[in-house]
Amino acid sequence: MLFRVLGPLEVCGWDGAPVHVRHRKPRALLSLLLLRSGTWVSVGTIRQVLWGGSAPRSSASNIKTYVSQLRRDLPPRMPMGRIESRAGEYRILVEPDELDVTCFEKLVDMGGEQLRGGRPEQAAGNLREALDLWRGEPYDELPDEVVRSERAYLSEHLRAASEDMVDARITLGHSGAVIPLLRSLTTEHPTRERPWAQLLTALCRTGRRAEALSAYQAIYHLLNSELGIEPGLELQRIHQEILTVGAVADSPALSAR
Repeated sequence: MLFRVLGPLEVCGWDGAPVHVRHRKPRALLSLLLLRSGTWVSVGTIRQVLWGGSAPRSSASNIKTYVSQLRRDLPPRMPMGRIESRAGEYRILVEPDELDVTCFEKLVDMGGEQLRGGRPEQAAGNLREALDLWRGEPYDELPDEVVRSERAYLSEHLRAASEDMVDARITLGHSGAVIPLLRSLTTEHPTRERPWAQLLTALCRTGRRAEALSAYQAIYHLLNSELGIEPGLELQRIHQEILTVGAVADSPALSAR
């Protein structure tokens, strides 16, 4: 993996050694090209991202200088160059396994398929590897208005990956180990029902039935007071099982999101 944007921008050479892309403007330019890797980005768009409405008259020349610097510093791509240009536009060429975002998406998809296919151990491994790729805010070098939709998309994938990994670990019998993560997930996303269903299951399977019932009351009152609704069918089913038989028969439904 040569380019990492799931956090502050990082670049590595083919030997794994860090490549230092210095100064804010070249870093932002590289991040923008990586955001739209494989597609042409106009000089006008680059100018807007780098300077907003206060671009200097030398901006086109400055952009050429930044591109030259990046071409010199970045790992080469043979037989073509890493950054291509044509009249008024630039694009970067990146293979899927060279960018952490595409590696993350591939691992999440693979882990989800393995989980649904009854292979929780393999799923947990791939999902853990995907989650470990995150180091902070995606595309940290770019203004929020430029990357807002991509960040929202990636954040949703991050939540789904975290929840899938919890399901895999509960299935493997590691319920106690995932409770701290579930406490965090239910705090960060309090009206998202799937982590609550997983929390009830994990608590019950570790002999903490009273805590599980208390957690159900917490999400019941939260949904009722803030949204005017009751918990969904999956949460209600788990709650009823805890009340009547003191156990949850199977892991939370994957569709309870």
